[in-house]
Order: sequence, then C-alpha cells, then structure tokens
Amino acid sequence: MMAVFDKMKERLIKVGVYDDDAAALCWELRAYAAEIERLYAQLREMFQERFIATAQDMGLSAYERIFGPVREDETVEERRRLLLMRLNLGNGDFTVDGFRKALDSFGLNYTISEFPAIGRMNVISTTNYSPAEQAWIKHEVSKIVPAHIEFQLSFNTMTWEHWDALDRTFSAFDSDDMTWDQIDNQTDSE
Repeated sequence: MMAVFDKMKERLIKVGVYDDDAAALCWELRAYAAEIERLYAQLREMFQERFIATAQDMGLSAYERIFGPVREDETVEERRRLLLMRLNLGNGDFTVDGFRKALDSFGLNYTISEFPAIGRMNVISTTNYSPAEQAWIKHEVSKIVPAHIEFQLSFNTMTWEHWDALDRTFSAFDSDDMTWDQIDNQTDSE
C-alpha cells in the first residue's frame, strides 16, 4: 500500500494542489491507496490466471472447461502440462505418434491396437471417468482421428494385471453366468 500512497502523494504535490505536510492529503490518499492496492492485487491475479503457465486456479479451470477435461483432482503442474499438450497439437500430428500425443493430452492411460490392413485402430483406456466425461473424450478424440481410420475408444478399468490378481480362470467366470458389465462391476468393487 505504501508504494501506491507514495506515488500518489509525489504526483499530487507536484501539481501544487496540496502542501507536502497537509494532513488532509495524507488521510485522503491513504484511503484511496488502500482501495487501489486491492484493485492492483486483483489485476495481478487476473493477469496471472490468464496464462496457462502462471495460472493457479480459476484460469486453469476456465481453460479446462474450453479444452477439457476438467481435472481438479490433479496437481496444478499436471493440469498445466495436460493443457499445454492439448494446445500443442498441430497439423502434422495426424500420425500414430501424433495420435498418442493427443491421447496423452487427455491424461489417459491407454493401449493402442493398430490394424493397418483394415484401417482400424482400437484404444482401451484404463483411466476411470464418469459416463459424461467418457462421452466428451470420445467426441473430442473423434475430431482428431483421420477420416479413413475406423476408430474405437473403450474405457475399461480391468487390465490383464487385474484379471491375474483375481486368480480365476475364464471358465470360472463363465460358470457364474454373468454379462461383461456385471463382471466389470463386480471386479471394480473388489
């Protein structure tokens, strides 16, 4: 606050309206300076939140709402990294490596199976997202898949490591007479 007060006092004394020792000037300027300093602090925060590299909170959330997904469960550094990756996708990224780069920008853990002979690509993500987030991610990813590629993105938290940890054979699961959704729901809760 003192810097604002000193600057205002210095400039107003030069104008000649106030005397240097005028008590009224000091009290009036201190009142103005307090509010101006608060506004400066808000402007500094607003400026900081405007750029991904310096944003801490609301700026990151705003960018995530635009470029998605909103990842408030991640650290600030990770949120910045994912956003910058999303914004770094270019025209030359329509290759498998570019596609991996795009999937990485969503923060997905995934495996890709390519079938170039039939123009198909399957992606299985083991990242846990809500159905709404899954639909949004599928929509966004579909925007970057080349038109000649048949593409499928599946979300499944069951990996081969999970299956092995269950220590059951497929025959044992089959004898339970359950659908895959029932098996997924059962194994998610175990």
